[in-house]
Amino acid sequence: MARSAVGAALLAVCACVSPARATDGPKTVEPNPSGSAVLDAPATPAVTPPEAPPASATRLATPTAPEAPPIPPNTVVLHIGDSFALAGFAQALKPRMKALGVRYEVRAETSSFTTTWSGRIEALIANTQPDLVIINLGANEVANVDPPAHAPAVRHIVAAIHGRPCVWVSPPSWRKDTGIQDVIRQNSAPCRYFDSDKFLTTPIPRQKDHIHPTEEGGAIWAAAFWTWLQAERAPLDPISTGSAAPKPARPVPWLLKPSPKEEHEPAPG
Repeated sequence: MARSAVGAALLAVCACVSPARATDGPKTVEPNPSGSAVLDAPATPAVTPPEAPPASATRLATPTAPEAPPIPPNTVVLHIGDSFALAGFAQALKPRMKALGVRYEVRAETSSFTTTWSGRIEALIANTQPDLVIINLGANEVANVDPPAHAPAVRHIVAAIHGRPCVWVSPPSWRKDTGIQDVIRQNSAPCRYFDSDKFLTTPIPRQKDHIHPTEEGGAIWAAAFWTWLQAERAPLDPISTGSAAPKPARPVPWLLKPSPKEEHEPAPG
């Protein structure tokens, strides 16, 4: 009886060991079909990757260059010059001006000079009140023996325009001049200077005198000038308010961008 009681007591003690306590010891090792041992590792919580920002948030905005305002109808363009202005050039510009509703006033005279027009320009400006002035002068002065003597006439013509948008257009060269074009370049600011030889990439047809452009040559010349003129129009004209407040802006017909520095410097060579 005593041995039976002891054995029963031992069985009771073994039965009291909780299976859950077995986890307090070393991890169990289970056989791997490959023959190696695999440890039961604790479960790793799943990590959710961060959401990628929308493409629109990472794309930098590309600034858009402001465009020049449309030319309103009934602006006035005054075109003065010598015989080169009438050698297909003004004729080819006329329909382009008409398409914009421009009042295109051409005042050109053969065998005229910068000195001729310096005495007339003020009255022309007062009578026409132009929004843009185009000047075709200098062709009759390519052989002048004293080009610097004509600098005051060039400056007077520009000053008489009173800050209006203006472009001085050089004649397409048919011979090397004695310096009049450099005189015009250096004295025509703030008017823009259109170097025809730079923008006419191929020779243009000439009349029998081998000097003046033909109608076709004048049209080619006018097309190059027109492309340049549209590209050089400025977007807006800022108005100074005299204070730190933001300055309003208003569109100004035919306003042109400022001249780059090299535009009024002597031509290379």
